[in-house]
Amino acid sequence: MKASTGGNRYVRVLYAFLAVVTFVCIVIQVFLAGLGTFAGSANWELHSTFVNYFEFAPAIMFLLSFGGRIRGLLRWLPLAMFLLISFQHMSVRVFADIGPLAAFHTVVALLLFWASMHTANRSKGWLVPRLTDADANKAQGA
Repeated sequence: MKASTGGNRYVRVLYAFLAVVTFVCIVIQVFLAGLGTFAGSANWELHSTFVNYFEFAPAIMFLLSFGGRIRGLLRWLPLAMFLLISFQHMSVRVFADIGPLAAFHTVVALLLFWASMHTANRSKGWLVPRLTDADANKAQGA
């Protein structure tokens, strides 16, 4: 990944922020599924509504990848995540009566976890400003 300058830097910072937030939200979503499973079915409502708070973040990340000149997996994984989240909705609403297709809901959750972790891990460096040689010399008082 090349260092970026100007407007690209801000777009990449926003992308990385959304990547980290998406990863954290997916971990919370898995926790809420466990809560619904092990602490009572009344908690399923939390699991089914929490996704509404972050489901479009990957689509926004995909669009930001063009403005931030982000290429490769970091461009395409957010689109894949958005499509996988859409499948998650379908697996509950449309495929609920078709056991094997509905069971993919848990497998897709694993894919979402991996994709969001990979995207957050690869982009998190954009959240921390990089020091140039001139900045390092100023900091050292030279």
